[in-house]
Amino acid sequence: MFKRMKVVSYLLFTLVIGSIGFLLFVTIQGQNHPNQIPTYFGYKPLTVLTNSMEPKIHAGDMIFIKAKQASEVKKGDIITFQLSEKKLITHRVVTVTNEGYVTKGDNNNVQDDWVVNPADIIGEVTLIVPNAGYIAKFLSSKAGFALFILLPLLLFFLIEVYQRVYRYIEKQESKEDVRVS
Repeated sequence: MFKRMKVVSYLLFTLVIGSIGFLLFVTIQGQNHPNQIPTYFGYKPLTVLTNSMEPKIHAGDMIFIKAKQASEVKKGDIITFQLSEKKLITHRVVTVTNEGYVTKGDNNNVQDDWVVNPADIIGEVTLIVPNAGYIAKFLSSKAGFALFILLPLLLFFLIEVYQRVYRYIEKQESKEDVRVS
């Protein structure tokens, strides 16, 4: 039992330290580049807000975007592009023209009213994680932070206190056994 508690303690400690490191990385990257999407090993995570790409991508899914040269984009690719300063769109390319790319959401009846300028392309969708956007949103809240960082940290400290008290009691009992003998 004591060994099992020690393993759990080390796992919790590793989880907390890793989480703190990840959050520090995200915070520093966000402060240094507030107008850019954070990038992790070349991938940009985004949460989908609408159902325009159903059935392939649903609202609440997290997508990972990998940068792609505009010249490599072809019909059928699902791309993310910047429509305005604060608005990103993820739609499928339906036509490639000399002016840019015509896109359409899979769940939309008509293609988009605009032509995507190649310079506005952020990248191509490479991975879709169902419902992970909801989890990311929760973790960025105060309650999520408390559950994801503070609770494991508290558990780690409680286990450490328990182990130290247990060792102290064992030590005292062994001293009493020696006196009795």
